[in-house]
Amino acid sequence: MRQPKVGLALGGGGLRGAAHVGVLKVLQAAGIKIDAVVGSSGGSMVGALWAAGLSPVEIEHIYHNLPTNLFPAAGCYINLILYILQRLGFLRRYELQGLTLPRGLLRNDFLSAFINRHTKGDSFNQLAIPAAFLACDLLSGKDVIFAPEAARSSLWQDRKKQFFFSDQSLGTAVASSSAIPGLFLPVRVAGRDLIDGGLKANVPVHLLQAWGTKVIIAVDLGYAVEDSSADTIIQVLLQASDIMGQTISDLRLEASGAVIIRPQVGTMNLYDFHRIPEVIDIGAQAAEQALPEIKRALRQLGCLPPPWFRLPAGNSKQE
Repeated sequence: MRQPKVGLALGGGGLRGAAHVGVLKVLQAAGIKIDAVVGSSGGSMVGALWAAGLSPVEIEHIYHNLPTNLFPAAGCYINLILYILQRLGFLRRYELQGLTLPRGLLRNDFLSAFINRHTKGDSFNQLAIPAAFLACDLLSGKDVIFAPEAARSSLWQDRKKQFFFSDQSLGTAVASSSAIPGLFLPVRVAGRDLIDGGLKANVPVHLLQAWGTKVIIAVDLGYAVEDSSADTIIQVLLQASDIMGQTISDLRLEASGAVIIRPQVGTMNLYDFHRIPEVIDIGAQAAEQALPEIKRALRQLGCLPPPWFRLPAGNSKQE
């Protein structure tokens, strides 16, 4: 598999990942060709749809029409309520055999099915754009990389610290990469429980570096602003996940030499579907601001003509 010249790394951030759609729209309009895409958590969802061949406009339509039951409550959610009541002494008169705490509050099998439906079940080896998504093994803490088989020799660099899968569906990869611990049930793959890739790297630029990418464009959604509220268990888990992954991402981003796009989305809860159009626009605005720097990097690589260049008369297509 040839080394990608230009790669795009899409960071995690739950529904704030809708900002990636705006970034893609701007890059496409500017004629910037991306050779590979990587992502964690919310970034893997947009990345999977795009890598499978959907246009930014088609992905935008999908995001505008996301079902509000995309993340239904886990069947064992009732166990959490019963467990708490039992521990508080309200259920002492009843014998509740086998009562345990749930492993997560929400299911993500709907997300897996949703992605597979929109990507027509394509595997990593069938993608229009090579892609790699990051998850984490719950017990060992190892990186879990989902990518095409042709990328194995480049991306699977440390077998003691990484697992590599090329035979899983895009839906399985996205659900695994997005499984925020405590919030979502872990995803079972090859006998292992997989959780959110953002815990290892919220913006996995290191995958593009391992791929030998010359120019890296990274979209960092950061975490919610400091003065935002965290009034529910879901908000606390989302915020904690962002903070854990961001520290590692900041170090990797600084060392990668990537052109960084930072959409200022702010606070966004898991069910703030009404904000998706606004967030897509914020992503587009941030990408527009970063375009001059992106074009400078591409000109240095020889992927764009110099700014003074004009096509011959009669050809109206200009940069």
